[in-house]
Amino acid sequence: MRCQEYLLTDDAVRDLGKLEDYVLTYQDEPFVEHLEDEFFSTFERLLQEPEQHPVYQFEPPKPVLHEYRSVNVYNFKVFYYVDGGRVIIHRIRHLLSDFTRGTW
Repeated sequence: MRCQEYLLTDDAVRDLGKLEDYVLTYQDEPFVEHLEDEFFSTFERLLQEPEQHPVYQFEPPKPVLHEYRSVNVYNFKVFYYVDGGRVIIHRIRHLLSDFTRGTW
């Protein structure tokens, strides 16, 4: 299945802004721009084969609204789901985050 577009939720946009601010505390601006490019390249690649990544299993089993999948970009995990012909980027979290406490 191939998708035509990707969309970022308001939460994902906020997550991306916060992680850029965080990374700027220990890296320079060119690295943050490179990191942002990596995120958007990953989003574009998801359009080709959005179901290539396994369904994410939250612990403990927790009811969720969608069948979330995830892909890693550096030290961050991108949670997304497929909605018709769109890839919805739902959240972007640090790999060390407690994903069970997120709002899904």
